[in-house]
Amino acid sequence: MTVGRRLAALLVASAALVSGAMAQGTLLLEARGGVAAHDVGGGVSLFDPTRVQDINAEMLFTIPNLSAWVPLGELRPHLGATFNIAGHESFGYAGLSWTVRAPVVPVFLEAGLGAAVHNSKARFGCGVLAEAQASLGIDVLPNTALMGTVQHVTDFGFCGTASRPLTTAGLRLGVRF
Repeated sequence: MTVGRRLAALLVASAALVSGAMAQGTLLLEARGGVAAHDVGGGVSLFDPTRVQDINAEMLFTIPNLSAWVPLGELRPHLGATFNIAGHESFGYAGLSWTVRAPVVPVFLEAGLGAAVHNSKARFGCGVLAEAQASLGIDVLPNTALMGTVQHVTDFGFCGTASRPLTTAGLRLGVRF
């Protein structure tokens, strides 16, 4: 199966999950979307508008009793995709996000780990990569948050080529249901 077909299958599965979640009213907890600078890293300015080439969409789900495993915060599965509109690397990903909210102010920190599939055989030696993300956000309205997010995907050099990780950084808007 080609990477493009894997990404398409991931999106179809996502749509099926969302429609089922909407019917049940309990599974889908939050939807997010935003833009990001592509391939930020050594010597690249985050404020260069020509680097803003990625569109991100992500869904976070709730699973009863999953957060009972962590003493602080909320643990949620996530499923998303980052699409590059300039023809560079795009990837779909899934994993777990851990969100910790400040007790009094409407601020939160979030970290996520998971796996990603991508469309760049030239850059990465494996079809499946490790994916990590971190966000700092603020609740701007009830059930609506604005967050700065950094995403990182890599094969750690385990796939026969030198590791050439991909890092994106951007802004997202999240809506909780």
